[in-house]
Amino acid sequence: MRKLFLIILVALIACGESNEIQQPATVVELDNTIRIDSGAIAGNQGDDGLLEFLGIPYAAPPIGGRRWQPPMAVAHWDAVLDATQRGLPCMQPKSASGFYGGSYPQTSEDCLTLNVWTRAKTASDGLPVMVWIHGGALFRGSAADYDGAGLTQKGVVLVTMNYRLGPFGFFAHPELSLEAPSGSSGNQGFLDQIAALKWVKENISAFGGDPNNVTVFGESAGSWSLSVIQASPMARGLFHKVIGQSGARFMPLPDLKQARWGLQSAEARGESVAQKITGQTATNLAAMRALDAQTIMQGYSSDPAMRDNFDYLTIQDGAVLPKEVNAIFAAAQQADVPVLIGSNANEATTFDPALSNPSLQDMDYGPLLTRQVEALLPAVGAQLLDFYPPAAADSRRSWTEFNTDVMFTQQMRLWADYMEAVSSPAYLYWWNWRPVINGSDRLGAFHAAEIPYVFGRLDAFGIEPSAEDYAFADLMMTIWTNFAKTGNPSVAEVIDWPAYRSSAPATAVLGPQLSIRQGIRSEQVALISAGFAARRTP
Repeated sequence: MRKLFLIILVALIACGESNEIQQPATVVELDNTIRIDSGAIAGNQGDDGLLEFLGIPYAAPPIGGRRWQPPMAVAHWDAVLDATQRGLPCMQPKSASGFYGGSYPQTSEDCLTLNVWTRAKTASDGLPVMVWIHGGALFRGSAADYDGAGLTQKGVVLVTMNYRLGPFGFFAHPELSLEAPSGSSGNQGFLDQIAALKWVKENISAFGGDPNNVTVFGESAGSWSLSVIQASPMARGLFHKVIGQSGARFMPLPDLKQARWGLQSAEARGESVAQKITGQTATNLAAMRALDAQTIMQGYSSDPAMRDNFDYLTIQDGAVLPKEVNAIFAAAQQADVPVLIGSNANEATTFDPALSNPSLQDMDYGPLLTRQVEALLPAVGAQLLDFYPPAAADSRRSWTEFNTDVMFTQQMRLWADYMEAVSSPAYLYWWNWRPVINGSDRLGAFHAAEIPYVFGRLDAFGIEPSAEDYAFADLMMTIWTNFAKTGNPSVAEVIDWPAYRSSAPATAVLGPQLSIRQGIRSEQVALISAGFAARRTP
């Protein structure tokens, strides 16, 4: 026994001696050239320690026979890839109007790229990672519209991505379903987002980011996407926190093969789209793939029945979504991660028809409001109109408040309610800062108004910033990055933010007076929720 003890002691001493002389791990200092899985890239290097790498391909170009296919692995490259310019936006209409108007001079099907900003000093810094998914109704937008330099000053690595949009990103067709091992089609845009998150998991450590601390965040359709990603089993393990800004997809969804909720099946609609664009009576996927991308885009966007039907920009396909988003969350089957979610006080002001058409300034919004309520939520229509009176002197205000609540307030509150069935917390906000646009704050806390403050870029939307705006933007960036770092958005000595509970629906009011309130617009939200539930009742 004594001999055995001596042998063990000698072995332990030897191990100790070995550890003492072991060389420290190599520290990889970052510069503007980085090697990732697919090859070396060279980006931009600023004087302030900022490194930016732009237009990095995360998947193969979805062109030719790969059009409408799930994203495929990008080919390895041997030479150093130039990563100093943003990639082209994905295919979308060339012109735009309204408050969010503007267009991109060039778009492309070859658009599956992402951008990375970092101030890490070494590859082993392990900074929290924030991945932004842009909005634009899943029909417009680009990662090129966002700059991550500001947020990186708060100690995070920032990633933005492009993903396929409109008819290229959300097209179901029987022939496509037959091609796929999953037997499904559609939701290509969501598959792109998931592929980008896989790229982050596999490569972000090279930029000094921590692949085990990834926060996905987005606004409008970007937030809508996050509710899908949190619901999808295909995205599990690719993110660890969610920040959803003004968007969720808990409304009834079209099914891949069945007509439901008064909607065509997604495949049937895809056949109809193909017939209209190709001019052929037979459904022919080969004919659709033979068309150039611009012809498809023009054909799709020129037909209001196709262009304006957002229902089909998320499909219960059996793969990305084995069930409706609502059903997955209701069964507590979503990813169990902390969420920071909320909406703005005056979301719908920028959707006002009179904003883009001054001739409508004096229109009576009552009939429009009544038609919307009766079409969308007939079971509770009469009760809803008590809260949003169409005959009121200010029918425009009723219209604005209804659209704000039905599209955003209720959806984000429902998201918070659904999180009670899992262990991770939800933090709910109500954003009511009023940016000054063109000398006026009449738009209030409008849809997307918080984005310039989150990114620290107050030049967006023509905002006329004050010293208070800059201070508030710094606070917003601190809140968002605190959550990314710790899973709690509280800021010491500024805001102590309790987790949401339906029995105590604490909501952080983010505006000129920070506060915690209970149950903002609860009666309206409850009625809208009941109306959507009635639509699902056979």
